[in-house]
Amino acid sequence: MPAPKELDPTASPAARFGADLRKYRYDAKWTQEQLAERIGYSKSRIGNVERGDENPTRELIELCEKALGLDGALLAHWPAISGNRVPTWYRRWPPIERKADQIISVAPLIVPGLAQTEEYARAIFAGEPHATPQQVDEAVQARLERQTIFNRPTPPQYLAVVDEGILYRPVGDGSVTRRQLEQLITMAENNWFSVQLLPYEALCTAVLVGPVVLAQENGVPIAAYVESALHGQVIDKPDDIKHLVGRLECIRKAALPEYLSVQRIKGRVAAWS
Repeated sequence: MPAPKELDPTASPAARFGADLRKYRYDAKWTQEQLAERIGYSKSRIGNVERGDENPTRELIELCEKALGLDGALLAHWPAISGNRVPTWYRRWPPIERKADQIISVAPLIVPGLAQTEEYARAIFAGEPHATPQQVDEAVQARLERQTIFNRPTPPQYLAVVDEGILYRPVGDGSVTRRQLEQLITMAENNWFSVQLLPYEALCTAVLVGPVVLAQENGVPIAAYVESALHGQVIDKPDDIKHLVGRLECIRKAALPEYLSVQRIKGRVAAWS
């Protein structure tokens, strides 16, 4: 019998669920056939779900929970799998982001989502008008879910171009912002992460259009995500992408190189401390 396929939990929410399902099935010392028999599904269906090749239904998750004697460990994956944590207009973007091998974020007001700490993200979402605690929790979990792409053996190359204003803008309280800046410094120690600071003296107005995330594959831009005050939009038309790439290049040229950017961030952390 061939060895079970090695799973990559970072590939997608479905893959993360599949890896957990296999773990709990192994803990119970059951084969796929035994689990399938107990929940009334086929062995091939269980195999597809464990490999992340198929999204599980909520019914399948609940049946697995009951059969394995769990208390919500598998059902906790459902919001990410179903997409209920994120708005309809955003659901196209996470699969694109997971496919990319290079990602560039430009953020004029706050640290971009892929580099945010949990408490920084929570403070951002809690500041939304009429946000309920449950909505904040779900939004934070969705943001942390996006960041799992960096847990891969070969994570995508990521460049965050941030405005100097983030060094001085308190989000939450001062300690939240300070720890967020410390996180940027720590992330910059990885060879897959780069940060460039756009200084005030650059007088670059191209950044004022709002947050943009560009996904690339094999050096070719494949799509971009652009945010506004109302909602975001996935851009995949070649002419629109070409226009955005030109704008991003303008911003990158005006930004400080990474070593100077990190120095300035470190200086601000020291002053904040």
